[in-house]
Amino acid sequence: NCEGQRIIILDPKNCARLAAVASIQVKKDGDKIIDEKITGLIMEMNSCEPDREMMRRYSKYIHIVKDYVSKPIAKFTRTVSSRDAMFGNSAFVDLIHSIQLEETGADISFAAPLTFDSKVNKGVVCVRDMFKLYKFENLLYTMRLTGREILSYLEYSYSSWFNEMSDRKDHLVLFEVDEKGNNRTAGKFYNYSSASGIRYTVDLQKPAGEKITILGFMDGRPFNLDSTYTVAINSYRGNGGGGHLTEGAGIPHEQLLDRIVASSVKDLRYIIMKHIEDKRVVSPHALGNWKAIPQEFWTRGRKKDYQLMYD
Repeated sequence: NCEGQRIIILDPKNCARLAAVASIQVKKDGDKIIDEKITGLIMEMNSCEPDREMMRRYSKYIHIVKDYVSKPIAKFTRTVSSRDAMFGNSAFVDLIHSIQLEETGADISFAAPLTFDSKVNKGVVCVRDMFKLYKFENLLYTMRLTGREILSYLEYSYSSWFNEMSDRKDHLVLFEVDEKGNNRTAGKFYNYSSASGIRYTVDLQKPAGEKITILGFMDGRPFNLDSTYTVAINSYRGNGGGGHLTEGAGIPHEQLLDRIVASSVKDLRYIIMKHIEDKRVVSPHALGNWKAIPQEFWTRGRKKDYQLMYD
């Protein structure tokens, strides 16, 4: 730390897959500590049996939760998959975009797929399906950004998402080689942030930082780099997660709070669920407000990378 002391930091990961164990040994002379030894360990939990008394005590609550997540809330007229969101404009992410714009009244929405491989099937949709559509408990922010910051945000997002293609045989998605020699995506899929409210193209032949051309707003308004716009964005991203606003748009981290115009009280998954529940019948579709060019590069690259990532 800032005082030169060695600090043990233990991160047990999510979903209780791992447990953090801290061992503290202290030697005292009266009330004075004369020596100490602190060690940390991360332990796997897959060999541990659940405590029987705990399971007995909370079994009725488990049934309450199961009944709640099984509650039907609406019908989808088509199946939506997060797979589509890895390669371009998709109904999966555009459903989130549409709800964010409707909820906030913002000019622009930023959103990314939060699951790598999930789908919500056509037909009756239940509460549990909302966890497939939106995995995390983020809030919904409305922030103020300049047109130039919005452009820089998108350049940053696509720089770790799409490759610079020189011909149709290249990868569409930007990959890197791991320590075992296998291809893996250079960026995290939950940082594949796209925009809605504006129309734009992503030039696959251009290098990082030069890929995006914003054509205007979807309602016909011109887009100005020097104007200030309202943006709907989740709290993870709005607080600096992924670096899109700090490294990408160049906003100092300590200034992010000043850019927030409003914040939701409820989490985004709840907001999405209520919008879907109110509509009762939902027809998810890709809005078509952005595309990767040249088209033939995108088509060939998508086919190749889909097989690599999912088949």
